[in-house]
Amino acid sequence: MNMPILGRMALALSLSAAAFSPVAANAETLSLWARSSSANAAQHMIDLWNSSHDDQIELTTIPDNQMVTKLATSVQSGDVPDLISFDLIFMPDFMKAGFLTDLTATLGNDPNQAKVAKAFRDLASYDGKLYGTGFTPDVSILLYNKDLFAAAGLDPDHPPATLAELQDYATKIHASDPDNVYGYYFSGSCGGCNIFTQAPMMWGSGAQLLPTGPDAPVMDGPGVVEVLTMLKEMWEGGVIPESAEGDTGANFMATFETGTVGMQGSGGFAISALKANHPEMNFGIAPLPGVEAGQNSSFVGGDVIAIPSGAKHPDLATAFITWQLTDDAQLEGLAKNLILPSRSDLADNAYFQDDPRYITTAKAVGIGQTPYAFHFNDMVNADQSPWLTMLQTAVFDGDVQGAIDDARASMLEIAAE
Repeated sequence: MNMPILGRMALALSLSAAAFSPVAANAETLSLWARSSSANAAQHMIDLWNSSHDDQIELTTIPDNQMVTKLATSVQSGDVPDLISFDLIFMPDFMKAGFLTDLTATLGNDPNQAKVAKAFRDLASYDGKLYGTGFTPDVSILLYNKDLFAAAGLDPDHPPATLAELQDYATKIHASDPDNVYGYYFSGSCGGCNIFTQAPMMWGSGAQLLPTGPDAPVMDGPGVVEVLTMLKEMWEGGVIPESAEGDTGANFMATFETGTVGMQGSGGFAISALKANHPEMNFGIAPLPGVEAGQNSSFVGGDVIAIPSGAKHPDLATAFITWQLTDDAQLEGLAKNLILPSRSDLADNAYFQDDPRYITTAKAVGIGQTPYAFHFNDMVNADQSPWLTMLQTAVFDGDVQGAIDDARASMLEIAAE
């Protein structure tokens, strides 16, 4: 049966349009690997991109403790994803090993890159070149229970501004109900937890902690002795619960959630978690203090985004990296979902107005640091690492100076490898 002439014309026009369409025929699907703890944030960004681009991105979630090995083996085999999102602390080792693509020409000329938190820009630089940028940040803050502040006669709207005030407030909170309430908490057997929450009080005071090489300063300057001494004295005074000593991080948040702890270092993730799981809790967020007022700082954590060496679609991957730094991506992909933007200039945004605790946390990204060190795992995260051993020896055994001396020697030995 012959097709009516109008039908034939319509088909011809349709086929012609399809033949010359620059969109669907050339669309690509890119792969992005993200570690488990940041997969939710990464998915929000991917969904926003996919909703407005023909080239699509698919997410593969990698367990946090497998990401380092997974990237190394994939680069060596030549079977790499187009994009990778991982803990920014591993950036120095990955750049030095040649695992990542040089993005200096693109990001170096991108005005949005200059607005990314300094910690991300610093960690993504190696030998004068730029290999990545901020993607889904988190940051350490001081978490405090306003009701326990009030019960101890403290102003719930004025958290401690110095280490001395932190110790004083913690002591008063414990004294208000010594059988049931503690002033401060930390996970005493977790190296990563404590580099995240105790170290900023040291470097905010002026200390230099992890060495960048065998001749670099290490555990040096104001803040190191002061923070360790403060923790030791609070431990000896019963201000910190005994369960802290053996906590490997499993109870990092659980103890505070009982409502019996006045203060602890935590992360921005605590806001959403506490609001969801303990809506009855009246809690505040503040910067981690230093020795003197105004020496606030934080550990800028979270993930960078980069392109592995040998990626199949480097141009499209670069386009995604620059797109995710735009106002629209940062606000609609992250802030709208109550996730911190990596650009410091967007900390105070419309989506955070209903809960200023998010603004306080986002501003901490702009003032924070991240240690630039090779062999970070060996120095900090490993069982019996120099960092963790120093903390435990100083706080629980009471030998502050001996702990620092031993950590300094061990870290310099690792840095020389």
